[in-house]
Amino acid sequence: MAHRTLIFAHRGARAVAPENTLPAFQKALEMGVDGIELDVQATKDHRLAVIHDFDLSRTTNGQGRVQDFTAAELAQLDAGSHFGPEFAGVGVPTLDQVFDLVREMAGERCTVNVEIKSMDPKGGPEVDLTAALIRERGLYDQVIVSSFNPISLIKMRWVDPHVTLGLLYAEDLPVYLRRAWLGPLIAPEALHPHHSLIDEAYTRWARSRGHYVNTWTVNELEEARRLARLGVDVIMSDVPDQIMAGLRGSSAA
Repeated sequence: MAHRTLIFAHRGARAVAPENTLPAFQKALEMGVDGIELDVQATKDHRLAVIHDFDLSRTTNGQGRVQDFTAAELAQLDAGSHFGPEFAGVGVPTLDQVFDLVREMAGERCTVNVEIKSMDPKGGPEVDLTAALIRERGLYDQVIVSSFNPISLIKMRWVDPHVTLGLLYAEDLPVYLRRAWLGPLIAPEALHPHHSLIDEAYTRWARSRGHYVNTWTVNELEEARRLARLGVDVIMSDVPDQIMAGLRGSSAA
């Protein structure tokens, strides 16, 4: 990663297009973001759907659980009308499709942060599917895999030790658990704390352990400037264009 603070589009440019859809990722890439962040879940036919919620009702016209649908069925759903009529008929994409879009529009310039959405106590089928895609496409230097489920990251470390890992956590995870998962079972290259957890002592501690610090979800410019001054590596934002423009005009970037 570069020494400057990088800006990732959280679920794509979701302030101007429906989250986790190809239009959202396309708009983010057009903005010139350093990376995009997205969520994946395994489908009924063992593909990786790009969608945040386990249930379809918030972001699509479908009902039920993502895991009970095939990738083709999810692609036929309307995942755009809830955002605006101009996005009517936009379906749920697969991770393959997003990787194709990034390759076409940005080549190797754009990092993809793949968050595995899983509550599976065994880590989930998403791990093997994601590892296979990264390996087949040679994306080890372009993809970060993150998750709130530490078992998913432990499994990923075992399945393919070459995949870059980011440990996600928020305020409600006790400190002793955060640090317990930083041992050799996961050995994450990056920490992905909520931005409210980051101060000078935190960044100093993370650096002493050799971790990158990638934070979410920062939509206020002053907070982004504070984090950039602290040397945070990545800021994930719903409004990446605004954050990038603001930081370019600040010596903090």
